Amino acid sequence: MATYWLSFRLQDDSTYNQRYKDLTDTVQRLSTKWWVEASSFIVFASAADIDKIASEIADVIYVDTDLVIVGMPDFKSARLIGHHEDDDIFELMPFIKKV
Repeated sequence: MATYWLSFRLQDDSTYNQRYKDLTDTVQRLSTKWWVEASSFIVFASAADIDKIASEIADVIYVDTDLVIVGMPDFKSARLIGHHEDDDIFELMPFIKKV
């Protein structure tokens, strides 16, 4: 069992509410425990590995417009899923991998 953090930005359009629900439902399904008090930030425990989590999240967001970053606080491991414009994230977090 590992602990993960996830931060996201979903494009605000007519499908926002459904994508938000799909994203949080996916994280909840993969989780044994989760914390969702902060807006657009979730901390959760899961038996799934980071690549499975990233893959399942990529399936429920619009990767052309939405952005999700999922990482592990105990390890230098993170995945960037979806659209990004600022490559500084790869310098600030050199261990992050683009999905």
